[in-house]
Order: sequence, then structure tokens, then C-alpha cells
Amino acid sequence: MAATGYLFAIGASVGLGAAVAFSRAAYDGGTDPLSVATVRGAFAVLLLLAFCLFTGRSLLVPIRTWLHCVGLGLLVAYMFYGNIGAVEYIPIGLAALLFFIYPPLVAIFIALLDRQQISFVKALSLGAAFIGLALMLGVNFETLDWRGVAMALAAGIGCAVNAVWIARVMRGIDVVVMTFHMTAVASVILIIVAMAAGGLTTPVTTGGWLGAIGVVVCQSVSIPFFYAAIPRIGAEKTAMLNNLQPVSSIVLAYLIFAQALSALQFLGGVMVMGGILLMQWHETRRLKR
Repeated sequence: MAATGYLFAIGASVGLGAAVAFSRAAYDGGTDPLSVATVRGAFAVLLLLAFCLFTGRSLLVPIRTWLHCVGLGLLVAYMFYGNIGAVEYIPIGLAALLFFIYPPLVAIFIALLDRQQISFVKALSLGAAFIGLALMLGVNFETLDWRGVAMALAAGIGCAVNAVWIARVMRGIDVVVMTFHMTAVASVILIIVAMAAGGLTTPVTTGGWLGAIGVVVCQSVSIPFFYAAIPRIGAEKTAMLNNLQPVSSIVLAYLIFAQALSALQFLGGVMVMGGILLMQWHETRRLKR
């Protein structure tokens, strides 16, 4: 059970990281983030619906569960939009770093709900991973726009609330069915926002289409794995392992686009991996005790 959860979390992080790497080709090819996010949401709904029908899953859920899915779907929609909108005002690296405050926030929220203190080792692990991300992303704080900062931070907070909400309230619910309802709600919202913004913008080059398809497929497949990992290993570990997402993006960008990996980025990657391994070692040791 736990091993499967770790595989799901790592697979989701690598897939989401690959989507970011593909997004460069998509945007260079003429499309925009909101259009890609909207199409991705609709594709994910169809994919999850087909999977549910193929496996004989019932999409009917109790009204109380469905209302939770509506609330979670609203958070998912804003997570996508907030991250996208922030890039209009602040650099992509800074937007990504601010969004990834959510792993430490998950640990803080769980500690508050359980009325427990965050151990020194856990705080050190989270801090090392966060600083490592800053080094890998090459964050520049020289030009800050409070609108972009607020949007990215709100998206990160929404992701943390989403993960803890699922871990606490949605236990025992079929993850695929839950993800379908959440994604459906988020997709409807994104379609409305996209139409209000003037409609979808399609790529104009072959590379743009291939990049857009890569983003849509990678994210649509990866997100259910992310949510499937939460009930198996918990929201805190799932969020911590998701720090591998930017690492995967940079490594894949190096492999696909031949972007050089600087010494600072390499050091940042080591710090991220070190933080994750340190937290896992600490948790294993605690359970043995």
C-alpha cells in the first residue's frame, strides 16, 4: 500500500514536471497557458469518464461527498488559473517557487489540526527542499509585482488546503471517481474563464501542437496519480515528494532542449533530494520507535 503510494507520488511529480518542459514548445508555438489548461481539464474529464465506464465504476456519490468535490474543484480551478495568471506579472521561476510553499504549508496545517509540533528534522527537510528549489529555478526578486505574488501564493495555499482536505474528509472515497467530479467542476470554471477572456488560442506550428499535446496528456494522466497517493502515504509525504516536479522539469528541459544545468541548479537539485530523503529517514526512524 505505502510502496504503491510512493510510486504514484513520484510518477505524478515526474509527469507534471514533463508537462512543464513540454509547455515551452506549446507557448513558443502560439498558444497560451489558459487555453492549454482549459483543454487539459476537458481532456482529463473525458479520460476519467472513459476509465470509470471501462472499469464499471459508478459515478454516483452521496450529496455530501459531491459537495466536497465541488469545493475541491473550485480550489483546483484556481490552482491552475492562479499559477498561470501570476506569470503575467512576475517571472516564471518566482511564480513556481511561491506556488511550492504548499509542501511546508501542508506540514503546518496537519500539525495544527493534530495539535503537534513540527520536529526540527522535518523543518530542516522542508527548508532544504525549498531553498533547493529557489536555486534550481534561478529566482530573481529584483522586479516584484504584488499582484503576481498574491496570485501565486494563493494558488499554493489552495493546493495545500486541497491536499489536506482530501486526506481528512475524503477517506474511503474512490479516488478516480472523486478526481472525476473535481476535474469536471474545475473544467467548467476554466471554460467559462477562457470564453470570457476571448476564447481558446490554438498553436500555429507543429512543434506548438506537439508541445500542447504533451502538456495535456502528461498532466491529465499525472494528476489522478497525485490524488491516489494521498490516501496511501498521506498529504504531507505526497506534497514533499511533489518537490521533484521542478527537478524533473529542469532535467527534462536539459535532455529535450539541451538547456545547460548550472552548478547552482545541480546543487539545488541535491538539496531537494536531500530534503526528501532526510524527511523519509526521519519518518522511518520515528515509526520504528
